[in-house]
Amino acid sequence: MTNKSAHHILYETKLNWLSADRGILHARGVNGPVYVTTPLEFGGSGKEWSPEHLFLSSIISCYMSTFLSFAKKINFTITHFECSAIGEIELIAGKYKFTRVNIYPKIYIAGESLREKAETAIQKTQQYCLISNSINAAIIYHSQVLTEHHSLQADTKSTEEERFAR
Repeated sequence: MTNKSAHHILYETKLNWLSADRGILHARGVNGPVYVTTPLEFGGSGKEWSPEHLFLSSIISCYMSTFLSFAKKINFTITHFECSAIGEIELIAGKYKFTRVNIYPKIYIAGESLREKAETAIQKTQQYCLISNSINAAIIYHSQVLTEHHSLQADTKSTEEERFAR
């Protein structure tokens, strides 16, 4: 968002039902569609992205975008970024809702001299992330700042799938 004085910004997505519990999402100007389905826990096939996955993904992708924006403003670069989220759904007053979301960002820096800037960017990200500010579930951050040395060790010890499972 380049114009901070804009008070009204619109985004639009479109969903078309395909069959059974499966649909396809599109957005103008975005590369490729996203297929969605009802998760297994709610009686669906669970073979595509669910609204629950997209909800958590929107939180962590906004976290990444916001963090990178602050890193640019603070004038430092990172060597790697990864983030996962675990959302807790509870039945409250007869309705399912996300009550808690744990966010696990890992920010890799080239050296200890960048740690303070990374920590500042993390604090600002937690304060200003648009999606996090738009939901009422509790958000708990488990941020880590690691040096590039750790990132290289992780890359040689495990595959991408193994890191995601952690």
